[in-house]
Amino acid sequence: MIWVLLGQYQIPISSISVEPKGGERSCIERERDALLSFKASIEDPSDVLSSWQTGQDCCRWRGVVCSNRTGHVVKLDLHNNFTDINYDYNTDMINYKFRTLGGEISSSLLAIEHLNYLNLSYNDFGQKRIPEFIGSFKNLKYLDLFDAGFGGSIPPQLGNLTKLLYLDLSYNSLESVDYVAWLPRLSSLKYLDMSEVNLSAAVDGVRAMSMLPASLRVLYLFECNLNATFSSLPLYSSNLTSLASLDLGFNYFHGPIPDGLLENMTSLEELGLEGNDLIGMVPETLKNLHNLNILDLSWNQINGDIAELMKRLPPKIEELDLSANNLIGMIPRTLKNLSNLKKLNLWDNQIGGDIAELMKRLSPKIEELYLFGNNLTGSLPSCLEHMTSLRSLDLSNNSLSGHIPSGIGNVTNLSSLDLSSNHFVGIISGDHFASLTKLEMLYLSDNNNLTMVVGPNWLPPFKLKYVGLSSCNLGPHFPTWIRSQTDMIYLAMANSGIVDRLPDWFWNVISSVEYLDLSLNQISGVLPSTLEFLSVANEINLNSNRFQGGVPQLPRSLWLLDLSNNSITGTIPLSMCNQVQSLGILDLSHNRLSGQLPQCLTSRKSFRADPGDLTPIGSELSIVSFRNNSLSGEFPLFFRGCQYLNFLDLSYNNLYGSLPIWIGKRLPQLAFLLLRTNMFSGYIPIQLAKLDYLHVLDLAHNNLSGTIAPSLVNFTAMTTLSRYESNYLLDFVILLVVTKGQALEYYTDKMMSLLLSLDLSSNNLSGTIPQEIGGLATLKNLNLSGNRLTGDIPETIGGLQSLESLDLSNNELYGEIPPTLSALTFLSYLNLSYNNLSGRIPSGQQLQTLDDPSIYEGNNDLCGPPISKNCSGDGTTLNDPLEQEDGNEMSSFYLTTGLGFAVGLWVVIGPLLFKRTWSAIYFLFIDNICDKIYVFMVLNWARLIANIKKK
Repeated sequence: MIWVLLGQYQIPISSISVEPKGGERSCIERERDALLSFKASIEDPSDVLSSWQTGQDCCRWRGVVCSNRTGHVVKLDLHNNFTDINYDYNTDMINYKFRTLGGEISSSLLAIEHLNYLNLSYNDFGQKRIPEFIGSFKNLKYLDLFDAGFGGSIPPQLGNLTKLLYLDLSYNSLESVDYVAWLPRLSSLKYLDMSEVNLSAAVDGVRAMSMLPASLRVLYLFECNLNATFSSLPLYSSNLTSLASLDLGFNYFHGPIPDGLLENMTSLEELGLEGNDLIGMVPETLKNLHNLNILDLSWNQINGDIAELMKRLPPKIEELDLSANNLIGMIPRTLKNLSNLKKLNLWDNQIGGDIAELMKRLSPKIEELYLFGNNLTGSLPSCLEHMTSLRSLDLSNNSLSGHIPSGIGNVTNLSSLDLSSNHFVGIISGDHFASLTKLEMLYLSDNNNLTMVVGPNWLPPFKLKYVGLSSCNLGPHFPTWIRSQTDMIYLAMANSGIVDRLPDWFWNVISSVEYLDLSLNQISGVLPSTLEFLSVANEINLNSNRFQGGVPQLPRSLWLLDLSNNSITGTIPLSMCNQVQSLGILDLSHNRLSGQLPQCLTSRKSFRADPGDLTPIGSELSIVSFRNNSLSGEFPLFFRGCQYLNFLDLSYNNLYGSLPIWIGKRLPQLAFLLLRTNMFSGYIPIQLAKLDYLHVLDLAHNNLSGTIAPSLVNFTAMTTLSRYESNYLLDFVILLVVTKGQALEYYTDKMMSLLLSLDLSSNNLSGTIPQEIGGLATLKNLNLSGNRLTGDIPETIGGLQSLESLDLSNNELYGEIPPTLSALTFLSYLNLSYNNLSGRIPSGQQLQTLDDPSIYEGNNDLCGPPISKNCSGDGTTLNDPLEQEDGNEMSSFYLTTGLGFAVGLWVVIGPLLFKRTWSAIYFLFIDNICDKIYVFMVLNWARLIANIKKK
């Protein structure tokens, strides 16, 4: 008998014959030959089918089951067995190592006429189509192709399997071009899983739901791209009256859930509508689904009062997931009416109220409670200790305060506790964990006034796998109780006030850790020469401590290594070439490293650590920072293979030589390039302009020479006003940029995405500032100071619409300051000092606020505010208009009128004649003319009125 798991239930499919082989009967020869032909056609790199040997009884082969009555092969179970499983914290996915089968599936299997069970799940058939001949197995009742690596369209021949009870095609790369035609013919089907089968191009895929076999008990259409209004689903007329489980999650359904849509599905026990775009309140008729015990409406736009929603729930509900919606209010007292409720997930809503009152309203049967990311306040109640059924409690990211009651230690079934990111205060002692023998996950991070105080000999009653105690007070001594936690997978104790030497036993204890964060403490000690014994480590963050020693050899599984802000010495070892194959983030900044970076070359054309490896060195690297060390040598060839590199900081080292032209081609994803304070020389390669995503270029304080080529000020990301889509990985690094006369830190992805900066200061650049610089419309920081630039400040400078900081000081610029400078409405820092500028300093708009005279210091021929030197003619006064002769009156009037007409015509035609970058100049000109016209009109009008009165 086959049992299909349905939520927490099992559904029997009793008519599938898979009885084991018994007696002395051996397998039938033609069927053995068919199996050997099948083996010969497929790929078996792990030798899974090693037991399939010529001349032996095929009924004893791995995965083969024969009937003990007839000797025919009735079952072929070749699903893949996992040899290793690990969790990837960066992608939030589970990674498996398989013993996979692949290649072609031979039609010789058709000789196995009595086959009623075929399982090829968890294999990799290289996106090949599902063989059409599978539709010829007339006795097949069980077909499982879950995650088997098939692709293309689904063969309609599967509709010939009229005896089929179980069909799983999920998690392949399949699409159905004729969805309606073949499914209704599977009249006996009880279980159908087509999750992640692309049905967007199917023939009326939504209507097909009304044509599914009435025998179905389980229907999973998760993430099938159905994309329709929920009201268009034909569930009103559906004949799926026996359906017990329905999952339509992540299908881009939108709109409200119509009242009565599911009322004919009275057998439903499990309903999944998660990850759509459903809006409004759940319908009142939902409570008529009396058998429903699992409801998932997470990741939608369900809104309204949580109290109203609770009134509409079926009375037998056991698991309720409403996370990631827009529900408001306080959980009502009527929640206790849901007496069977065991799991309640409301994280990421706007649920408010006092946590103590909420706890009183929960069912005594509650086992899992997730309230992460709401607006809950108050202190944890002492009644928490009476919730003896509770296994998982997540109250993180709220505004809870007060002391954590010690009675929580009496919740004996508790296996997961997350109180992080609140405002808890006081002491956590051993009493809080007295009876928590089942505890595996403990998160108290980001409660800055919470202190854990236990004796040095305290032995916890638990064996934790996940430990999150960052930004709690654990120090000053390193917590010795960690020594007993030998099963840890995740350990985070960053910023926890530890001022101590790392114990010798520590590295042995964490041998199974995948994520380690001890950053922002004052932990001392010498790093071991190798960390390769941490064979499953994915992230290691030890930044901002007092560690000494060299860069250790790394585990090949490592994705993140952060040793910044320590006292690491020596050179970066050549072994790094073999260890960065999986690294995405490498931060060794602010240490004492010296010598050259390894070139990682096996030949002149190879940038691979192993000549037999086709993967380039560093091909996964996204972020690299070696800032503030004493590294020397030329720009490392190591980076030629880093095609996905997004952030590179080599600032404050002793690197020299020219900048390679291959940066623009080999590093196409580069958005942040910081080479400040080195000894690079030669020209700035114009190929850098090919970096379409370049957001920050800092080449300051080097020995670069030559001119600024016009193409170098045409970076795509700096010319468009569209928001830069930055790499979320930037949250792992700190960006230091000198802007507005000071060094500023940008340390989140959001902050960095708003910054665009070009800094070429303190080099030996010559020539003029290109007119094309005005096209950098999104640039916020421009620093060209400390060079030998000559010529005028280009009038196109007014095109830098987003500029906040401009430094052109200490050059050899001459001529007048262009009036377009006053069009930079966001400018808050300006330095034009120590040039040869002359003439009147422009005024108006933003320049009015920049009234510090030092901005213009060292330009002896400048005049006008804000400096003290007056311009010629500033001291003259106007004559009294009433003392002018009559002969001048009319001529002035006519002059004023004519000039006004000319200016009016100019206002209409002028904008049609000039480019955008000249618009600022044009409007300033109009402003000046209008001011003069206004003065003329006022004076002549006064003269005219006076003459009229005299007459």
